[in-house]
Amino acid sequence: MKVRTTIVCAAALALVLPAAGAGATKRVAVPEIGSPTPVAVMTGNGRIHLEAKPRANEGLLAFAQRLCGNARHSSALSRANGGVRRLKRGVRYRVPFDLLPKASQLLAIRALLPRDQAVTDGWKHRVSSSRRGRDAESLWSIAEWFTGAGENHRVLRQANSLTSNVIRPGQTILVPRRLLVEPFAGMLPAPPPRTATVPAGAEATTPFAGYGSDEKGEYASYRLKAGEALYSSVVMRFTGRLFASDVNELVREIKQRNRIGDVRDLPVGYEVRIPIDLLSARYLPPDHPRRVEWEAQRAAGEQIENEVLALDLDGVSVVLDAGHGGRDIGAPVGGLWESNYVYDIMLRTKKVLESRTAATVVPTTREGSTFRIADADVLPKSRGHAVLTNPPYRIDDARVATNFRWYLANWVYDQRRKAGIDPGQVIFISIHADSLHPSLRGAMVYIPGLVGITNNYGKSGAPYTSRREVKAAPRVSFTRNERTTSKGLSRDLAEHMLASFRDADLAIHHNGPIRDRIFQGRRVYVPAQLRFNRVPAKILLEVGNLGNEQDRRLMKTRAYRQRVAEAIVDGILSYYGVPQGSASRTVTAGGS
Repeated sequence: MKVRTTIVCAAALALVLPAAGAGATKRVAVPEIGSPTPVAVMTGNGRIHLEAKPRANEGLLAFAQRLCGNARHSSALSRANGGVRRLKRGVRYRVPFDLLPKASQLLAIRALLPRDQAVTDGWKHRVSSSRRGRDAESLWSIAEWFTGAGENHRVLRQANSLTSNVIRPGQTILVPRRLLVEPFAGMLPAPPPRTATVPAGAEATTPFAGYGSDEKGEYASYRLKAGEALYSSVVMRFTGRLFASDVNELVREIKQRNRIGDVRDLPVGYEVRIPIDLLSARYLPPDHPRRVEWEAQRAAGEQIENEVLALDLDGVSVVLDAGHGGRDIGAPVGGLWESNYVYDIMLRTKKVLESRTAATVVPTTREGSTFRIADADVLPKSRGHAVLTNPPYRIDDARVATNFRWYLANWVYDQRRKAGIDPGQVIFISIHADSLHPSLRGAMVYIPGLVGITNNYGKSGAPYTSRREVKAAPRVSFTRNERTTSKGLSRDLAEHMLASFRDADLAIHHNGPIRDRIFQGRRVYVPAQLRFNRVPAKILLEVGNLGNEQDRRLMKTRAYRQRVAEAIVDGILSYYGVPQGSASRTVTAGGS
């Protein structure tokens, strides 16, 4: 299987831009910023910062006020320079890009990127002519640099009429005006009379005003915009928490930290200080160890893309898993059992795949002796599901059933490999429906991250030892390369899946719809059906949020569940090179 290089070397909060050459550092004096003349620096991995000397008798506070426009940034400047407290005359000190005022950011960018152009339609970026390997640019990294969200790489691909994600040195990439973050947006000529809408999920502005510290510790400063709420625009967006109890707990903590009385009465522009230790890794300061590790992991995974083409899915095996089942009913919200409804979607997906493609479908569970689709909106409650191991396991224990799902997926994968099937021709999709904060709507996808991945894992004892799949391979282990490849392919599958949902006008989670870990209480984990699964491309698809009234109401209609099933099939087809919309005809109920 071939892979396509799309390495990410960027971050949304501390501006990261293309370097002048692999491993090279570019330095340009910027006298317009002040005296002594500071130097704008672009490092070999693409990071920009300023280096400046203090004036005579200038302390850290005055230095921060002069260069950053705010003496509060003195602690961040100290941290960026190894904890220095006393400045020495004649020594250059590093000033991170995100601490600079907008005017200084613009001057640094102009000095370092003289070949880039600000035009009416957006920002024209010239791909570096000499970068290679780990420092190579990609559509993802360019999207991160200029739009604040790597997920916008698909929009860039479409806007530049590219047939793939591969870009080449010397190529010009237009970043549309509607996606640009500051300071780039502020550098454009006057906009045309017609304005465009920012797509869902795109960052419209730089998230934070900056980082700082006070008597309560380090924080990120965020200023609320019109229509934004503390629980959604701050807690869920920046901490990664989605479950209602977790969101409410952090809202209380941030209220106390900021001495907020009524969260419903916060004015536009109100500064919310978010404790650093609550932030998701992607929103931490750029030099924070967790941020650095997260970027390295993401960069490694983003270079992997599926290039296996199978226009009618001939030779492709799809392992379809319906979450929960049996005594494990999943999320019971409003009288609706998650297990029954995601099982119905799995059956419908199986039916579409088998009737319209040449794919081999391997379901992990079954209710009763046949795969029959119920011709009903509201489904009867049932606990009769079994995992289709050999012999089958009637679902009594949720943990055991989850383990049997990945054992079964691994067995299918190994059998296909022994038959000479390319590993890229096997995919795994586990279908679920979330129960999150009621304000959230739509689908989201979990992929296998590197959190909690055990190098050698297996189960023993009853009931495991009696199953064929466990006997064949009782333990599982992964190399670093296998983990990285799986994360990259899984992300690629997830992106195609969410694109098909958008095309079908199905709701998508508005903030970070692809995630490689789950935050629940104090736990951070990857679901076991992904964590120990040897199928390279594997996703856990949350088709909606049962905690949201609108999603829950839709789930109770067979028409909606059919649309979801067809979108899933379209996502699979697109992943293997087939245009969207190929599965959009109606499948009738019934059949075995």
